[in-house]
Amino acid sequence: MARRKFQIVLAETAGFCMGVRRAVKMVLDAADEPSHPAPIKTHGPLIHNRQVLQVLEKRGITSMEESGSDHAGTVVIRAHGLSREGQEELRSHSEQVLDATCPHVRRVQSILDRYAHQGYLCIVVGDAGHAEVEGLLSYARPQGYVVSGVEDVDGLPPAEKVIVVAQTTQDEELFRRTVQKVRQRYPACLAFETICGSTGRRQAEARKLARQVDAMIVVGGFHSANTRRLADICVATGTPTFHVETERQLDVEQILRYRRVGLTAGASTPNWMIRKVIRRLEDEHQRRTALPGYLARTFLRGLVNANVYVAGGAAALTFAASRLLPRPLPALGLCMGVSFFFVLAQQLLNQFVGRESLYLSEPDRADFFMANERALLALGIASSFLSLFLAFVLGWRVFVLVFVGSIGGLLYRFRLPRPLAARIGVGSMEQLPGSKELFVGLAWASLAALVPALAGTGSVGPLGAVAVAFGASFLMVFERTLLLDLRDVEADQIVGRETLAGLLGGPAARWLFFAVVAALAVVIGAGGCAAGWTTPFCYLLLLSVPYALGSYAMLHSGGPATGREGALAEALVDGQFYLAGLAGLLWTWMRGTASLI
Repeated sequence: MARRKFQIVLAETAGFCMGVRRAVKMVLDAADEPSHPAPIKTHGPLIHNRQVLQVLEKRGITSMEESGSDHAGTVVIRAHGLSREGQEELRSHSEQVLDATCPHVRRVQSILDRYAHQGYLCIVVGDAGHAEVEGLLSYARPQGYVVSGVEDVDGLPPAEKVIVVAQTTQDEELFRRTVQKVRQRYPACLAFETICGSTGRRQAEARKLARQVDAMIVVGGFHSANTRRLADICVATGTPTFHVETERQLDVEQILRYRRVGLTAGASTPNWMIRKVIRRLEDEHQRRTALPGYLARTFLRGLVNANVYVAGGAAALTFAASRLLPRPLPALGLCMGVSFFFVLAQQLLNQFVGRESLYLSEPDRADFFMANERALLALGIASSFLSLFLAFVLGWRVFVLVFVGSIGGLLYRFRLPRPLAARIGVGSMEQLPGSKELFVGLAWASLAALVPALAGTGSVGPLGAVAVAFGASFLMVFERTLLLDLRDVEADQIVGRETLAGLLGGPAARWLFFAVVAALAVVIGAGGCAAGWTTPFCYLLLLSVPYALGSYAMLHSGGPATGREGALAEALVDGQFYLAGLAGLLWTWMRGTASLI
């Protein structure tokens, strides 16, 4: 089939809104925090997206009956908010209540509460029966009325003092028309613009995008009011519109007939669902028009998702770090094998332990892992034994180092008994703030610098060279982990407090990334090149600095290796280790020195 252009234009505001993201994060934090009594439940479905709810159920977070009669240790009020009466009932049936009401919804509640006390007739423009609207009406007391549009205004009772507010996810144009009708009947009425700014931008963007493309795709729950409203807005423009919950519901044959397709998503649609829709369409188009590229992309994705690619990067980093050490190293191939199998084992076994949570951060890998769970678990166990065996061959000091690292890695996600966790304040090492970047960096640096230094002789060797090799390896791995987590944060995915990106937030994490890259340049440039502690290979290793900055730029460029495609983004970032390894090969060839083994 001849290659034909196919373009997907993704709306900037597609996916989780602030309120939904805040609610999801709050309920996940509650599940991880030992001080919150178990079980953790939400008052009704947390959001109108079945796929997210299924992920939460795998974490043990379930939905209680909306009547409030169900019992829970900790119950979370969802972003829609809850009536006054409902909150009182929850507190009588639960040990702890956490309020995840969206701040925008809380503002509307406050407006209604204040003006209802002053005797105003309170009109809510929204969907009758919607959870948010029902909660709002409780703050308006008997003076509250809901209208779904212009046609309902004539049925309102007479009044002298009137206010009008909107459901936060209401259609802006519908709200304006309704307010005009209300003012014809109540000339002195007060109208408050309470539609969420994100909702307004999302709707305006969908309307504009629909007029610029050949077809529109709206991703989100069929039961989500704001998502259905987006689909209605797109349909109203006359543009063919497809509303789907998952990538499996796509009419691929029909959609691929169009050249330019727009895509938007509701406020309760996670970014990973958007990525799946885009990936299926792009993969299917590439399969039909450029089969070799499709096969290469699929192969690379398999290597990344199976963690073979990152394990190869660890081996390449070990080789590069060894080139910084001035003395010839025995059994370097065995050292690289230790790094490869150790990282492969740790990645696979930790993903097995946390497989229920994998969808929140790495959904593509989660699908791959669930489909090949037994084979990957067997590979992880075998790799762990292989790393220990190779370490034993290299000497007892290396064996102890790798054994301790293996135990520490396996215990990283180990859940402590809840009473003990509540007493010490953390449920596992994983929950220590910022622990991910630190522990992963230390483990890889030990493999890359200490294992080759200790292999054979048992003595570390020149401390300056080892220190530079250790520091450079640590910083390269640190910025790699930080960059991938930063990508997830900025792609609106859920990352835990164990990541610095999740702890600090996007802006601060970006500055930290640049600081780490600068530190990497200083360690290699000052400790290796200027002070002369290492071999001249340090000059070639400086290539890792511009590569890191280039990776950051590409992940923020909107290209195919960005948050749209997690495997390609990871392959791009981990390419720095392969670059370092190739530089080491080049330096070895130029010097005509030791072989790889």
